[in-house]
Amino acid sequence: MTDFAPSHDEVIDPSRIDPWTVPGIVGTELARQWEHLNAIGGDLRRTQAASRGQLRALADVARRIRYLAMQSQQLSRLAGGRLRQSHERIDLKAMVEQVVADNRRQHTARALELDLQLQPVEVIVDPGLLHSLVETAIDCLAGYGTAISVWLKVSNWPEHGILEFRARERVSTGVGGPVEVPQSVAWVLLAQLARTTGVLLRRETVSGYLSVTLEFPRTVKRLEGLTAIEIDGGDPASMFESRPMAGHRLLLVSADTALQDLVRGICRDMGLVLDVSPSVRQAVQQCELDKPDGLLVDERLHDKAFDELRNDLLRYQPHHPCVEIASGANVVEIASWMGSGVSRISRDALRGQLPSLLVMELAKVL
Repeated sequence: MTDFAPSHDEVIDPSRIDPWTVPGIVGTELARQWEHLNAIGGDLRRTQAASRGQLRALADVARRIRYLAMQSQQLSRLAGGRLRQSHERIDLKAMVEQVVADNRRQHTARALELDLQLQPVEVIVDPGLLHSLVETAIDCLAGYGTAISVWLKVSNWPEHGILEFRARERVSTGVGGPVEVPQSVAWVLLAQLARTTGVLLRRETVSGYLSVTLEFPRTVKRLEGLTAIEIDGGDPASMFESRPMAGHRLLLVSADTALQDLVRGICRDMGLVLDVSPSVRQAVQQCELDKPDGLLVDERLHDKAFDELRNDLLRYQPHHPCVEIASGANVVEIASWMGSGVSRISRDALRGQLPSLLVMELAKVL
């Protein structure tokens, strides 16, 4: 792949999408289609007859409104947090080719040109959500340019499947530097699909190009005729040959941005998905939408309200993992294997000990 500079690399964090902005995004797109429809209606009133071009334009508006409705419904289901996923071993190369084949008519109608350069890669993910993820990624890029290149490979380290889409701008603005990517329902849906499937999403913008990368932590690694799930982790966690926790979601309750960044980096290296709530009240709201697979809490926010939240989760999962991050030094306390206690670890031990601690905690519920 060719490198383009300067660029703006952005990791898309779905938890930072303000849900109150989504209705406005949907309304803006509906208004845009209404303007097209109104213009077609004006032409029909003037001519008193419909040409083939007008009929095609009318059908295109109807198709776009129907697709927008489908995207909105899918967003609603994802926000409900009640989706049942079947984690299956999927040929990602075949899935991308299938998505392109299924949408060939739509791509032709939109004058899309897709250049596929795909290596064989297998991942563990829900097949239906993966199909929607790839389809939505292409839809996002199609809003920017009609010439889309698609690469699929495995990164050297960690050995994760990397699916990259790159689109060339329709009409070059002639202005250097990062380009503006308008917010849309498709972008919001892509971020939520990535979050739900545990896929890491990055967006890079550079003059004339837009790149979207999907990174799959749960990638099947081939070794001399054998296969194993490659789930990235740091050195402390590498001692665990079987690490099936990748893609699982943890919730950190902390208002400390430095602590958030530290824990987020550790979880990313392990293939875990981390949501962050700056208060217990917001954590309760988050858990009502989507129960996490484990909790981490800054001890400064560990109060009665947090204990009530934890008790609710324990009723749902009797051995629900919980780790308290202590402010003191040299603290590593492991809760009993079958009990409902809370493990504790100090901030100075997070880099070295948290991966191992999380492996042991998540093993209680896997």
